[in-house]
Amino acid sequence: MMHRIAVRNSQAQIPTIAKLFAALALGATGFFAAQQIMPAIPAGTDGAKELWLIMGSFGLLFGWRVVGVSAGRRWVDAINDGLRGGLYVLLWTFAFLGVMQMLKLALRMRYDDVLSAVTDVIGQGTAIGLASLGVMPVITLGLGAMGAGLLSELAHRRYGR
Repeated sequence: MMHRIAVRNSQAQIPTIAKLFAALALGATGFFAAQQIMPAIPAGTDGAKELWLIMGSFGLLFGWRVVGVSAGRRWVDAINDGLRGGLYVLLWTFAFLGVMQMLKLALRMRYDDVLSAVTDVIGQGTAIGLASLGVMPVITLGLGAMGAGLLSELAHRRYGR
């Protein structure tokens, strides 16, 4: 009887200097972008005062798990990975704020059923995102995310795997 052997790609679990640099750079980018977004967030939004912590944490997470994982390719690919990580930070931050708003409204019994509460997460996150995004936060996040990708690639080439 022949047994199957499954070979996993364990590259995602190995800590590397490229992942560390990408995480720190994207975390700092999230922090600085949050400083520009916070004044524009609508009043009464849960999590608005902690936005710097939320975006910084998502920046650390996605810098490590998205941007730093694929270091060792072309410079253009590093920029694309950085922009993808920055987009993930933005989308997950507004999804998180949407969930926080939905929970706040659910505790006040504003929903008739569970389905309307769950579907309102997208509406709340989109409303917060559209109301708070301006040109400067998007430029900050875009340039910082590209920098995180390039820094990750530079660390990979300089310090190895």
